[in-house]
Amino acid sequence: MVFRGYARVAPQGQDPSDQAGRLRAAGVDDAWIRTDRSSGARGARPELEALLADLKVGDVLVVTGLERLASSVLHMVAIGQRLHAAEADLCSLDEAVDTRTPSGRGLLAALDLLAGLQRTLVSSSTRAGLDAARTRGRRGGRPPRLDPEAAGEARRLYDEGHSVTEIAERLAVPRTTLYGHLHRPS
Repeated sequence: MVFRGYARVAPQGQDPSDQAGRLRAAGVDDAWIRTDRSSGARGARPELEALLADLKVGDVLVVTGLERLASSVLHMVAIGQRLHAAEADLCSLDEAVDTRTPSGRGLLAALDLLAGLQRTLVSSSTRAGLDAARTRGRRGGRPPRLDPEAAGEARRLYDEGHSVTEIAERLAVPRTTLYGHLHRPS
């Protein structure tokens, strides 16, 4: 079992030494501490990715706080799934979360449940919005490049033996647009 530490600080201005000191006090050797300098939600985290990829069975990922590890509940669940797949554990010092204990495993299971609920809510809200738009006569997607008259002209020219390239040049549209209209049932 190896204790692997992870710290994250803002790209400029913050010093990771406080987090590193707390990780060392929790039993993480300096050689196993990785630090990313990135913003919270959107920043790239190459050190975290490398750490997760290197996890071995029985390793323990130690962080000072869950907010340093994950940018959202969904991100935390994804990390939890990767830890589970690697048969590794998580220890967060601030929240006293330790997945080597039943309560720590329960917390990750609860987060997984909440993430599933969030995905369901987003999906159902999106579907409801699309359905409401359809009832108001709105269609989703991009408007067609060819109006019905131009599409009919394209069909007539194609049936007369003109090439798709010739028709596309005449109607000033890409060939891919014509293919979409020509292969659509009349």
